[in-house]
Amino acid sequence: MAGAALALLGDGVTPSELVTRFSTHDAVVDDATARDRLEELCDLGLARPDSTPVGTRYHLTPLGERLRGAALAADPDQAGMLAEIEQMRTELLSTIAHELRTPLTAVRTSIGLLLDPAVEPSQDQHRELLVTIDRNATRMQRVVGDILDLARFRAGRVQLQRRRFDARDLASTAIASVAPLADARGQTLELAAPSQPVPVFGDYRRLEQALVNLLSNAGKYSPDGSPIRVTVASTDSDVSWAVADQGQGIEPQHEARLFERFFVAAGDGPDAAGGIGLGLPITLQIVQAHGGHIDVRSRPGEGSTFTVIVPARAADDDADADG
Repeated sequence: MAGAALALLGDGVTPSELVTRFSTHDAVVDDATARDRLEELCDLGLARPDSTPVGTRYHLTPLGERLRGAALAADPDQAGMLAEIEQMRTELLSTIAHELRTPLTAVRTSIGLLLDPAVEPSQDQHRELLVTIDRNATRMQRVVGDILDLARFRAGRVQLQRRRFDARDLASTAIASVAPLADARGQTLELAAPSQPVPVFGDYRRLEQALVNLLSNAGKYSPDGSPIRVTVASTDSDVSWAVADQGQGIEPQHEARLFERFFVAAGDGPDAAGGIGLGLPITLQIVQAHGGHIDVRSRPGEGSTFTVIVPARAADDDADADG
């Protein structure tokens, strides 16, 4: 019904006018029902009410115009889909706001202390306040970067900068990136790799980003003092990086949702609640852009192993790979 109301709204209607428009399509609707449908469209962000001397008149919003133009609202079943889209948008905004609020509060508090003439922090305290600002600004930048990255991948606007490199070097670089966080929790990072170079053709920075995401997750969901192991391997056609932890593992009901946007599994570690659930979706997009896939093996209470597997060579000829 809401979808049909959207299709009939035109350049603006009152509830009574909408009743008349429904009647031209052999649909019997009273004023109260028409008003309910119009308010539903407003709740979805597809219409807006305007007060006039003769009553409230409802007009399409830009989003409503686009959906009607695309004929999505012609099918009444689309009303449920529109409500789901609006719910996802609301959840997205709520998640982002929640994730940014904490670091923003920390930044504002630290700046306030630095600017307050009544407060005279020592040199060490001054430095600690600056470190707090830097750390939380980096956290906010990471949230925004993750959102933009996922949007670019889904829109197909990411161009991989491929080159040939040693898969062992990438593993070492990723480990070095997360080492400070692991050290703070007494976790050890181990690398198992062949003694000979493991050549692979891909986007070094993006694959490093994917591996860092997996290592960060392993640290979040692993207890203090536990080991995290990265294993580099290859076959005639593929190269893989496996990240294994001894954490709590993944509950069976969560496995199917691991790569959903904004899904964050519950965890016992101090950092398990951090993040907005974009690390794994972005990692999957990066790996799939390379023509690869991610293998997940986990049992509750026995840890998890995430393995990134990508082709060792480009899909086209080696001549392009060396160019």
